[in-house]
Amino acid sequence: MKCTVILVLALVLADSVAAHKAPTHKHAQLIPIPAYRQPYGEAGAQASRQAAKAFLATFDEATRDQFMFTLNAAERAGWSNLPAGIVDRTGIAVAELSDVQRGLLFDFLASSLSEEGYRKVMDIMAAEAFLSNDRRARRLKWDPQNYWISFYGTPSTDTPWGWQYGGHHLVLNISVENNRVETMSPSFVGTEPAVFSLNGVDYVSMVDMHRAGYAVYSALDAEQRAVADAERVPRDVQTGPGKDGAIPPVIGISASKLRNEQRALMLSAIRKWVAIQPSENAVPRMAQIESELDQTHFAWIGDSTLNTPAYMRIQGPTLIIELLSTGGNVGENASGKGHYHSIYRNPAMEYGG
Repeated sequence: MKCTVILVLALVLADSVAAHKAPTHKHAQLIPIPAYRQPYGEAGAQASRQAAKAFLATFDEATRDQFMFTLNAAERAGWSNLPAGIVDRTGIAVAELSDVQRGLLFDFLASSLSEEGYRKVMDIMAAEAFLSNDRRARRLKWDPQNYWISFYGTPSTDTPWGWQYGGHHLVLNISVENNRVETMSPSFVGTEPAVFSLNGVDYVSMVDMHRAGYAVYSALDAEQRAVADAERVPRDVQTGPGKDGAIPPVIGISASKLRNEQRALMLSAIRKWVAIQPSENAVPRMAQIESELDQTHFAWIGDSTLNTPAYMRIQGPTLIIELLSTGGNVGENASGKGHYHSIYRNPAMEYGG
């Protein structure tokens, strides 16, 4: 599998690439992360601003300067989904926070995301904790404490601002303007493993996204499937890190050629990504996507079996969603347990446009 070869090559290079030197202190009971709660009311820009203010107030000015940047700082586009042992990160790591600050960070995330979105963060970090028991974890810095938060602009009701939270298999870029969440583009969600148990808790991460995409494909007739055929599983998602502004060629079947029930399944699949953000933007965003559905294409290759190669692309005027099941694992302890990459973009509204 070509994707696996690329990942293995990245691992070989890991020792020669500088990595973020985060502290190694282990907080107690990091995983599972705290349960979803809304200390500042319903998740959205208003609650997010209040939670950010409480979090930022616990740092001195010199420390805040390490993870607060200007709105259009170059650091904002320098994100990656690779492990911390391969790629440097900007911001401040979970490992560098006190227990109080860590609790306020999760209050911020819960105030800024839907419950579904927060749960995806929880699952991805739990998967990283699972990988932390692999023999290569120390070198690659597979550790749930190696996730970073950074802010762009100052959280405010009347000026634009944004935030980024990410690390291995996760990058969320949320932009706020006019005291409303404006976009979460670009954002990356992935996982390795996808189905696992950790400390007596069972996790299933991103399998619902895979199944939602396959549900669209399986609802097509033979003639429609021939048009929707993506032809090959790529090495990785085509519009991931470092690909800002890239628009891949349109492939697949137009939703204008789908029956109503097939269109509904396509919207249901899209919603799996859009619903990560709070409803104040998720609801109007889904309305926009539905209004553009006739100009939106769906492509698929693979089936719904865990840990087999599969790829989906949904692409429209203001939407690119890619889902990749790699069909192989990097962590030996994750073998056979699934490995996913996915990207969500609004090409017309990256980092707030």
